[in-house]
Amino acid sequence: MSKNFGDTRYQKRDKRRKANLVLNILIGIVTVLILVIGSQLLLGGDDQRQASTESNEKKNSEQIANENTNKNRASDDQEVDDETSNDTNESSAEENLKDKAEEEEKAAKEKEENKEEINPDDPFANANVKEGGADGNVKQTIENPNWDPIGTEQSGEHSATYDKSSQDWAEMTQAMSYATGISEDDMIIWFLGNGGSPQDAKGTISTKDKSEKYRVSLHWVEGEGWKPTKVEVLNSIQ
Repeated sequence: MSKNFGDTRYQKRDKRRKANLVLNILIGIVTVLILVIGSQLLLGGDDQRQASTESNEKKNSEQIANENTNKNRASDDQEVDDETSNDTNESSAEENLKDKAEEEEKAAKEKEENKEEINPDDPFANANVKEGGADGNVKQTIENPNWDPIGTEQSGEHSATYDKSSQDWAEMTQAMSYATGISEDDMIIWFLGNGGSPQDAKGTISTKDKSEKYRVSLHWVEGEGWKPTKVEVLNSIQ
């Protein structure tokens, strides 16, 4: 009886020991699993954060690169626009200069053609001719819009000089020849004097045979010389 009781107590302790061992093993396994899972979670979180950070950095880098590319493209486009604008302005300026030159050439050509249409032997071609004049000795009064200043070799301030040996006298004689068609070699100057101001002169001339008789009014144009303004055809020399 005593022996059976001792065996039973031994068996019970042995069972508890085995149960504790199993329990400890299970606890150890659970602990290991917890550590493993926790480590994976921690490492996985770090990897995820690192991946997220790297992704954000990549996105930022791409955004900056795109912005720089857009800026460079905009800068290139602006340079192209500026070059195009400059080319357009230069082309426009060249066209304006060309048009101006063509207009000036056309005007000069027309002026030359108008001069050619005038008979050089007839100084009164295309002139405005009116019968009569300021007094009874005037047969006709002639004004010609085609008359120009004859040019001058004089410079500085001008005041008419009626000295036969002066340059002014020579140029006034030339202007009267130009206005009437009487050559200087065939001209008699009956009178040449003041026409009402220091810049106006008036002369009475005729051919040597007195078949043509004129009174010529002249006006001084600064820098351009004497210009005929009116020719009166006279009945006689008075």
